[in-house]
Amino acid sequence: MKGISIYLRSGKRSYTKFAIFMCTIGTFLLFGRISAVCAKAPTGGKIVFTSTRDGNSEIYIMNPDGSDPVNLSRDKAEDFDPVWSPDGEQILFVSDRDGPSNLYVMDSDGSGVRKVFGSREYRSNPSWSPDGRKIAYVEGEEADATIYTATIRGRFVERVAAGFMPSWSPNGREIAFSAISVNRSPLGVFSLRNRTKKTLLSNKTPWIVYPAWSPRGNEIAFSQIDGVFNQGLLEWGQASLFVVNRDGIGLHQIAKDETTVAIEPAWSPHGDELIYTDAVMRPDEVFYQLFKTDMTDSRPVQLTHEGDNFGADWFDPTALDVSPSEELLTTVWGKIKVD
Repeated sequence: MKGISIYLRSGKRSYTKFAIFMCTIGTFLLFGRISAVCAKAPTGGKIVFTSTRDGNSEIYIMNPDGSDPVNLSRDKAEDFDPVWSPDGEQILFVSDRDGPSNLYVMDSDGSGVRKVFGSREYRSNPSWSPDGRKIAYVEGEEADATIYTATIRGRFVERVAAGFMPSWSPNGREIAFSAISVNRSPLGVFSLRNRTKKTLLSNKTPWIVYPAWSPRGNEIAFSQIDGVFNQGLLEWGQASLFVVNRDGIGLHQIAKDETTVAIEPAWSPHGDELIYTDAVMRPDEVFYQLFKTDMTDSRPVQLTHEGDNFGADWFDPTALDVSPSEELLTTVWGKIKVD
């Protein structure tokens, strides 16, 4: 799979950008580290994102206000779509440095880069399980894309559903994703416990991309588009940000008066703000920049200005959950009892 190509059309020109290939990697002391070197999480809030300001796609981090950008990847290959591990110690991203686009992981300072899978299949759209032990990702050509789960070492692969852009729920029980159907991509939710799938908002919003669970798991943000599959490629013009409750009710638009191609929503760790990518129009050119808005729908703040910037994810150590999820509690109790 070469990635789900996204064509953003404006005026007489067409612009192509990478689809979101989101995933994360986590290592908790409870389950053992995957690296011999002890990686450290940022001591303050940091946003990781993709930028072309140096001539090609690189992985950057910056402060939540957009200040102090730092290039972490510094590679001639195309590196993009990074996501923090649940504990902030590592970053998972997509790169074509070894041929087809595939998943790689590095420490939070850019060191210790390694490939997740040994094989050379095209992989994209990763998302991390909340306990840091598994990832969800996509294999397959555009309209035939399939979501899988695997361990962070690329083992124990399981098929989930036909679709793309998976997002793992905070309680670890479900995966939201863009489903593939005839002339639409509705919001799908897959239960990992029951191995069943259902769709939300299929009549109200038939074209949904980039679903993202809120930190509490009670809401899902996404982009609504006027899309079409054209020879296997998903194309659209305008895109708007929406948030809906977990049960599919309470649908409302975010930043509705300030956007043109609002995609790739990412929640703040405390759930009170969203970062997203939007097009900034200049004479004969379009640039993609990162914006931030709070959930009261105040005027968005532009965080980046140089090159194209997209695919953000936000980590803040003050938002780390001190109360493990139900799944994590069960696993920990079992280990303690055996030992």
